[in-house]
Amino acid sequence: MLIVGLTGGISSGKSTVLEIFRRLGSKTIDADRISHQLARPGTQVLGEIARKFGKEVLNRNGRLNRKRLAGVIFGDRRKRRLLNKIMHPRIIAEIESKIERFQEMEKRARLRGDYRKRNILVIDIPLLFEAKLEYLVDKIVLVYVPRQVQIERLRRDSNFTFREAKARLDAQIPLYRKRKYADYIIDGNLHLDGLKKQVESVWKELQTVRK
Repeated sequence: MLIVGLTGGISSGKSTVLEIFRRLGSKTIDADRISHQLARPGTQVLGEIARKFGKEVLNRNGRLNRKRLAGVIFGDRRKRRLLNKIMHPRIIAEIESKIERFQEMEKRARLRGDYRKRNILVIDIPLLFEAKLEYLVDKIVLVYVPRQVQIERLRRDSNFTFREAKARLDAQIPLYRKRKYADYIIDGNLHLDGLKKQVESVWKELQTVRK
């Protein structure tokens, strides 16, 4: 199984690219989805977040108010590190567990004689470089857009002010610096048809990669 790390930045288009890979036949893991699952009501993680950041980060129904929490951590580096300390080890453990399950499924398929071609697992990890998770993957795909496009999308789609959008981007390694570490770069500023063609091209190349 070839394991591919899909990364980028906020509002770069990673979710769309991940869905295209999935439709092409890739197995997928979404780190953001894992994060949401870990912080469901009644979980140990949510209880710890509420204790560390106060119950004001919860909605009346007891669910995590992610926008309110973001407002807290993106204004304070120490608090952002505290949240990462709570979330990152658990997210990584869950990703590793899912990888093992996919690998075990592939082994069983081979034993049954059902294995016809290499399986590819694409993991959407927004903070792949920030959390130093390169060891988890064989190849890295970066979805790149200019910083100004990220800001425009955040202001349009999330109704952020310029200052709020900038604070979120400043908390991540700039995309232009990530480019030199990526094996493949996808232009996240393309229209959907163009984006699909680029992802399909990368998909074909991944089929030929030797581990």
